[in-house]
Amino acid sequence: MTSNLNILKWLFALVLIFGGFTVYKIFGVLATDVGNKEYAWLLEITSEFGLFTSVVISVGFFHHWIIATEERRETEKIFHNVLTKYIDGTVINAKKRGFLGITEKELDFSEIMHSLYPGDYIYWLITFDPRYRHYCREFEIAIKKGIHFRMLILKDCPTSEHHAKEIIGFGAEEFRQYNRLFLSSLEDIAGHINEKDKGTLGVFVYDYDHLPSTPLFIVVRKKLEILEIYNSFYLSEPIGRMPYLHWQSDLKQDTSYFFESEKWNMPDLFLDYFQRRWMVERNKSSKADKENLPYEDFLYAPASAKKKCSSLNSEPDAAISSDTT
Repeated sequence: MTSNLNILKWLFALVLIFGGFTVYKIFGVLATDVGNKEYAWLLEITSEFGLFTSVVISVGFFHHWIIATEERRETEKIFHNVLTKYIDGTVINAKKRGFLGITEKELDFSEIMHSLYPGDYIYWLITFDPRYRHYCREFEIAIKKGIHFRMLILKDCPTSEHHAKEIIGFGAEEFRQYNRLFLSSLEDIAGHINEKDKGTLGVFVYDYDHLPSTPLFIVVRKKLEILEIYNSFYLSEPIGRMPYLHWQSDLKQDTSYFFESEKWNMPDLFLDYFQRRWMVERNKSSKADKENLPYEDFLYAPASAKKKCSSLNSEPDAAISSDTT
């Protein structure tokens, strides 16, 4: 359709060029033949108008095809050089490192839960969201479906107090109450999970002497062999009200030294960070088990699968057994 319109435009321009020149010649001859008759001036004006139209359209035609085309090519070249520089440095490089985009405003937890397959893993490192208690039913349904949850939850400590002070509308005591409510809800879920259920729940309640560096929600999609990361920032709002950055890469077995590679990406770095944090807490649990000491900071389900509930997706059972015996 566009091509046909362009053809019609150029045909119309040619008609005006040759038509104007034809009017100029015809009416010029007529103006000469009529001599001194009173309407000769009208013929002369019409003739001059024809010449004017032909010349103007011709100049415009020449400018568009010759001068404007060269100017357009030069502009496109400059624009291409600038655009390529910024696309390579931002868009392409971000995509290369796994960046997909930013959530509209909040993380749609329910949508993620509904997209999971049995055998998938969820790694959770998110400190505070007063809506956590609303997710508990979805947690339980997902676990019974065959999803594995591994969660690092901040306990009552100076860190949680510092974080609570930064959140608008929440004090330290209110922060503790919501956190305890969430942990109580997780304990309730654990009580409903048994050996017949395909999924597992492992929760370490940790004490950390610095503010957590980043909120992380990691989705290990084993069936699709995809690693998805959602991360946000601890600012003045509960993390559930913040937008999240969305990352994705292929699922790999080992990302320990992946940053040394030219093909490094952010999802693998986030995953490696969570795994290291998880290992710190699991080693504390293992040490307590070896010394026959009580350890109340590990919540797991089902009750008969303690070793399995402390494992992550990429770890073989033998390695877990050696850590916890």
